[in-house]
Amino acid sequence: MVKSRRSVQSAPSVRAPKQDRSRASFERVLDAAAKLMVERGYAGFTLGDVVKRAKVSIGSIYGRVDSKDELIRAVQQRVMARMELEQADMVTRLRRRALTLPDLISAIVKELASFLQENAAVLNSFIERARADNVVMLFGRQAYGHTLLDFKLLLLERRSEIRPADADHAAEVCFDVVYSALARHFGVGSIPGSASQGDLDTLIADLSAVCLAYLTGPQSARPHITRK
Repeated sequence: MVKSRRSVQSAPSVRAPKQDRSRASFERVLDAAAKLMVERGYAGFTLGDVVKRAKVSIGSIYGRVDSKDELIRAVQQRVMARMELEQADMVTRLRRRALTLPDLISAIVKELASFLQENAAVLNSFIERARADNVVMLFGRQAYGHTLLDFKLLLLERRSEIRPADADHAAEVCFDVVYSALARHFGVGSIPGSASQGDLDTLIADLSAVCLAYLTGPQSARPHITRK
């Protein structure tokens, strides 16, 4: 089992259930809250809605957390832990395939696109809440950093094929470009309904080509990409 890389200092304040029945009840609460966040966003539901969806008492929720905000932090920790495991599995799968650099870039871009497409709604709910909750913001930044690290480490296993002298920086630039374009396509961090309607396969192919040219082309031929 892959251990979470999340900082213990930023863990939400949840009173851990001691009995199997209580743990199962709280798992239903977390599931219900996560689904409501996907369907309605952070501001679109109340603890009363969670109670109805999870079929638990309001007292069982307050026995674990003191507020909706603490519940959302617990949901975020759970969702981010699941995402980390998915990313770890992705890294393992790609390493086992021993891909060439062009094929590796294409595979990483496809995996990141699939990841953002699957999680866009819940990520947007966390982004919405992060504007007023520093704990949620910190979790989000940590998760983003872990995704960046996985992307970089995979590329840097082909360091000998990367032409820029600062391969770490070059890999990070590629991640910034790819993540930003895919996040915009899926509307992550954007105004609701602003997701792109363009062809995803074309976007993936274009981003893969740009990264390959940037990483392997001669200095004079490489696209000029400036990180913000």
